[in-house]
Amino acid sequence: MALDVVENKDSTARDHLANERTFLAWVRTALGLVGLGVLLERLGAGTDALIAMAAGIGFISFGGLTLIYSVSRYLWVARNLERGMFPVAVRGPIVITIGALLVAGGALVYVLLLQ
Repeated sequence: MALDVVENKDSTARDHLANERTFLAWVRTALGLVGLGVLLERLGAGTDALIAMAAGIGFISFGGLTLIYSVSRYLWVARNLERGMFPVAVRGPIVITIGALLVAGGALVYVLLLQ
């Protein structure tokens, strides 16, 4: 899909720029999750390497999945904006929330087991 140059009618530019800002926010979040995973794995390497590795892999994986979701969502919204439509996300936020709860639960177990 190539979105080279489109006519700026009504709110076209504003809508696409808002979509790009949202995408960049998702990317920052994904990179933060990956960084946190690396940090957890490295900081916990001396205490309990298995738990630290599991927590690190959980956050890194969740960050990677968040990045994949952000790209697909960005392209989906851009494509629909060109058609004059806006897709409402229903499943994505639910899946992200469940994933975040699982990772947060794993992080809680990680913190409690290191005490």
